[in-house]
Amino acid sequence: MKQEDPERGIRLLWDAQAEPTRGPKPALSLDRVVAAGIEVADTEGLGALTMRRVAEVLGFTTMSLYRYVPGKSELLDLMVDTVIGEAELAEGGWRDGLERYARGMWAVFRRHPWVSQLTGTRRTPGPRTIESMEAALAVLANIGLTAAEMNAVFLTVGYFVDSVARRLADRRDAERESGETEDSWWASRTTVFEHFTPDRFPMMNHVYLSGGFDKPLDEFEFGLARVLDGIAVFIEAEDRPHIPLANCDTE
Repeated sequence: MKQEDPERGIRLLWDAQAEPTRGPKPALSLDRVVAAGIEVADTEGLGALTMRRVAEVLGFTTMSLYRYVPGKSELLDLMVDTVIGEAELAEGGWRDGLERYARGMWAVFRRHPWVSQLTGTRRTPGPRTIESMEAALAVLANIGLTAAEMNAVFLTVGYFVDSVARRLADRRDAERESGETEDSWWASRTTVFEHFTPDRFPMMNHVYLSGGFDKPLDEFEFGLARVLDGIAVFIEAEDRPHIPLANCDTE
């Protein structure tokens, strides 16, 4: 849905909402509305999130919410920025820093799987999101990368975490909608593996019979290590000149 006033959404994200210092405390607040939205998305899935449902959780009318947030799109921006603020910020050397960033985001995605359904869409970034990006880019400073390469390395790590998180979110959504676990679903379809014959699918047959599907490697741990290994090869492949960052103190 197109926002009628994009600037209002930006102001909600970036301008601190002052609490009244005098008079009765409002029954609602923007923070409470955002927290209720996160609660609905966490427990019922992103598909269940509506302004009406958030209002029901809070015990208020839907119209009362519009005093604090213009609509669902702006609410989603606030929800995403809030939960990203839970992640630890990157620090240290480039590899340790990017690993810290990736693990922090992975922890957010595990607590709030719905976030992965929004990271690839048009969302207005808030201060917590930019703070996280700023810290991740800072660990890449002064190691000889151009600005475009710094951004590409950061995005490569981010895209990896997003992709694994989306698989997690898809599994949880399927389990919520069907009431059946992933293991149970596959257990009822084991006859498909009988078609993995050596003559037709020799590699699938080998991996299946060797137990490769029974105890797969942790997709996040294995993948993150390989992504960082690949970035290390890129960074160390050539003698890169020192490229100073203009108007930026990284010490």
